[in-house]
Amino acid sequence: MPGEQLACVWQAVAALDVTKKCAVSAPTEIVKAVTKSISGLQTVNYSEHIFNQTFQDETIKFEDYKIYVKNSLREKGVSFGILLESIEEACWNVIKTTCKSSISNADLYKLWKINNRLVREDTYPPVLCKEEACWFTDKVLGNFGNIIKSTDEMFKADSFIFMDFVKILEDLVFKEVTVDKTKACIDDLYSWLVLEILKKEKVYVRCRKQSNWSTWAKRSCVLTPRSVSVYTGSPDKVRIQSSTKKIELVITKNTKVESLLMYSGIIHHLKGRFCIANHPVIELEIAVEDDYEKRSWLSSVEEIIECILENTTPVQKLLRDRYTKRIKQSSTPITKQSSLQKVETALNENHKRVSRAISNMPSPIRTPVIQLQGIQETADVVTVEIVPKVTTKPGLNGTNGNNTGSLGNNNTTDFIAVNREKLKAVFMKIDTNGNGLLDRTEFHKFIKEIGLTMSEKEVNLVFKTVDTHDKSEITFDEFEVYFSKHVMDETSTAECVNATRKAFLEADRNGSGTLNFREFTEYVWEKKRSIRMSKIMTSFSESAKDEITFSDFQKMVQGGNSDVLTSIIEEEIEDIDLNDSSVDQFQNQLKQVYSDTDSKELTTYIRDRWKNFATFRRKGNTGTIVMKGGHGMVADLVPGEYSLIDLACFSDLPPLIPKHTVVKGVKWEIGTVPGKSGKITFPPDFNGRVVTDVATTELLRYYDCSFADAKQEKISLLYRHGIQDFTYENGYLEKYVAATNGGAGLERHEFSHLDCPLTDESGTFILTKFTENGEFHITGFKIPKRHTLYIPGGVIHCNDYLKGTWRTMLSDETDIDHVHLTRRNDVHGDEIYDNNETKFQFTFV
Repeated sequence: MPGEQLACVWQAVAALDVTKKCAVSAPTEIVKAVTKSISGLQTVNYSEHIFNQTFQDETIKFEDYKIYVKNSLREKGVSFGILLESIEEACWNVIKTTCKSSISNADLYKLWKINNRLVREDTYPPVLCKEEACWFTDKVLGNFGNIIKSTDEMFKADSFIFMDFVKILEDLVFKEVTVDKTKACIDDLYSWLVLEILKKEKVYVRCRKQSNWSTWAKRSCVLTPRSVSVYTGSPDKVRIQSSTKKIELVITKNTKVESLLMYSGIIHHLKGRFCIANHPVIELEIAVEDDYEKRSWLSSVEEIIECILENTTPVQKLLRDRYTKRIKQSSTPITKQSSLQKVETALNENHKRVSRAISNMPSPIRTPVIQLQGIQETADVVTVEIVPKVTTKPGLNGTNGNNTGSLGNNNTTDFIAVNREKLKAVFMKIDTNGNGLLDRTEFHKFIKEIGLTMSEKEVNLVFKTVDTHDKSEITFDEFEVYFSKHVMDETSTAECVNATRKAFLEADRNGSGTLNFREFTEYVWEKKRSIRMSKIMTSFSESAKDEITFSDFQKMVQGGNSDVLTSIIEEEIEDIDLNDSSVDQFQNQLKQVYSDTDSKELTTYIRDRWKNFATFRRKGNTGTIVMKGGHGMVADLVPGEYSLIDLACFSDLPPLIPKHTVVKGVKWEIGTVPGKSGKITFPPDFNGRVVTDVATTELLRYYDCSFADAKQEKISLLYRHGIQDFTYENGYLEKYVAATNGGAGLERHEFSHLDCPLTDESGTFILTKFTENGEFHITGFKIPKRHTLYIPGGVIHCNDYLKGTWRTMLSDETDIDHVHLTRRNDVHGDEIYDNNETKFQFTFV
């Protein structure tokens, strides 16, 4: 499948392999030699012992090598993307001496990097398939203003190694144009496919980093799948690694975006305004030319965040979707707004189509996504880590004028990646009674065990900071948020944090770990008598709490009430001693405990914690065992808030597949006359019998459907829909479908369906699909009463066999691709006689 940057290693291996033997896997010895050659890179942590343990066969599959690079070759703290960039550059140094071309070395290097993203990952040596070659050649021709499409005649072979494809491009395209035009073309495609620059233009921008907003300035802004960067100078002269970069906001799964109202100030009047933020580290407000451009930006950022959640990039998604779509395309495809189209519209900046596509969408505010973590398995225990759901309020309440809202409390921000298994093992060490909660006694005991002497006031401050729900107990979720935000977050300046903490401790006169109204107002009034009392009272009342924690106090310093506290904190910074903080020492000690903890300790703890369940046995009256516990715990759940669907879905279980009838040789033919049905032709040996199954969410997933009342996600309706009750009377199939409508059939269309039976006898709902190997799978589902079936656009289905009353959502704004069921009657060799087909209906078993 295309889209894998790591194909560069296979390119280097092929360059050193004298046998040049075509295969799926690469020879282990040469892969080892290439891997060893890059061991000097700062991003690489190579161990020959680990390599030998990981790969003991004579050849290595690309997928296995990719896992090895991600898990074992990456230096600690280095992102996977940066690792791949350094590996790719090192591999080019291996291969470049074998690449001879009239194209300059710099441009050839860029073509090679583009090629790495287009080649098939399951080939060795890596080859570019004809379809990808045609597609890329079309982009090259289009770059020169040539509207002629590449054809199969241009490519004699079905696949090409890199230099063969370069030779074809030279002969077909580049020799006809100047060197400057060739360079400009390669640079343009390189920016798109390798650097993945989705946006690069002059905008008005201002920034806030834990303080006040900067002034508006017109700067060059570049959007890539990794970040939003602000540069000085013209957009055409911007270089991604340039020293002119002034601001960079790294996009993560927790990045929030929101559309804002027009800004009206003394100097600037800006429309097309929106905000991108990683609260509380950095917020960027950007103003573009108009609302169409703003929607295009928001759509692009939203697409990037979706790709991050899927562990991919927009270009990878584009290439993989193209490949997957081609492989699955056993019949004529229908047009629908797929994720592929979303990526292409964003990359091509087709503002009008983006506007239509998102016109019915809610504001694109990203919220944390609940994920089911990986399974860790040993001989004694299997644990599935389920992440508790953290409820957060949406942020960025934009207002007119200079005042802009800031992001709400985001308790799930990960400033530095934390190994959740290790952190949970640390939590279990502190949780001595094993109830999954930390009380004050356990917390005090842990502080003494790590050798710290803290005052009661300081202990209360830390405990209250962690215990965000103020229940006198700390959940693991709260502990994880505190650890990520306060212990591992290296973005906040120590001076500012310590000064804020010192001010809070001074204001907390009763040592409770929180500030009440009296403590807050007296402290501020004593420190800054020039501030009106009404303003002090207002700033406290905006917290909407009777008592505020240290986290609340920090937000007041950073947020809209900063003018009340900023000058006080600045005075504290001047006198602060960075080494004179017990709380800092606690955080450093906690970080050290985390570093010294092995994540495998969690497995041991879980085994000991639940050993009574693992050895559980019940005997019947005959003495035989009639009930016993499984081997190891499936999951260990600490107290916290969870989504029920996450608790019910375990990734250690294999996916369920519904009962289905398999038919080969099925052909779908779209009707050529508008308003007339086409036909789907089945082979003569198909008897029309279809198996049935009772619908469940997991079984429906096989056909990309689900129960709407069990699906925790939002969908986008690209057309206007209506919901209506329809009653299928007795005889609907015989008297209408067969007698009036031309016979039973199947259909597919762009709009989505909701179908909910309201009666006990509801008939059978047909769902089908073409598989990658050309088979046609059919299932007749029995839908339980008052369960709402969701059918996305493009799914093949049929309601000819329904009974009773159904509540249905549908649309009349797109065409329906309907076909009648037909079966060939006679076959002679490879020839099918015309009109020798019979219409039929499905029967169910």
